[in-house]
Amino acid sequence: MGVKNIYLLDFGILSGELGWFLPDPAGWTETAVEKKPKMPVWTDIPVTGAVIEHSDGIILMDTGSHPEAKKVWGPVWEVFPMTKFTDENRLENQLKLIGLKPEDIHYVVFTHLHLDHAGQAYHFKDLNTPLIAHKKELMWATYLMYLGKTGAYQPVDLEALKGGSWFTFDGETFELLPGVDLMFVGGHTPGSIIIKVTTEAGNNYLFTGDFIHLPEELERESKGWLLGDVDEYITGLRKIKLLARRPRTNLVISHDPKLWEKYPKAPKALK
Repeated sequence: MGVKNIYLLDFGILSGELGWFLPDPAGWTETAVEKKPKMPVWTDIPVTGAVIEHSDGIILMDTGSHPEAKKVWGPVWEVFPMTKFTDENRLENQLKLIGLKPEDIHYVVFTHLHLDHAGQAYHFKDLNTPLIAHKKELMWATYLMYLGKTGAYQPVDLEALKGGSWFTFDGETFELLPGVDLMFVGGHTPGSIIIKVTTEAGNNYLFTGDFIHLPEELERESKGWLLGDVDEYITGLRKIKLLARRPRTNLVISHDPKLWEKYPKAPKALK
């Protein structure tokens, strides 16, 4: 008994300068020397989450962006606008595709607490649903909020979850349920995690959260302006590459612009 199905959720599309994700995407170093700067290159990336259907409970991984992001994000909206978000992308409607309601979720796991991952978690506070994150992540997010330096951590998201049923783990790895391992990597944020899921069918899925934003990072082994800690990043990236070499292992990069060409959306399932 274990993981029966995995459903990928579509929370819309976010846009941003490519330099946030990849170093020197438009040849800025060369053109600066030539004094011929190029226009910034922008890219569209999907905002996604997942439901893990386990025989011992239903896990939701990440919750997407706030439905009123344009109103509540403030200046961050100018940097990372949601260029596609409709009623279809609301959490409750994504869950409805697989016959679920927010109250059916047993655990909510955050790969980290940035605005495009914790934005619809407010559904679960009054339900007393366990909210799970790495201890470093919750501490860092709330610390920055009280310093008034939130950036990609949005007060609207964190305030909505104050007094929620929080559970944190410390250290490298925590097995939430058999076949579902939460693994600390850091790199992007101080408490970023990846999630390794092994299904009853014998397949492994590695969910990278925002530790890896784009597949090109795997080849370059380098991240753009969203890099937090280079030591953790290189170490974690190498760990992911080793895990990905195992038989029947699939890498799910949640912001991969071609994600929906590689994997189906809910209500179709990964086995």
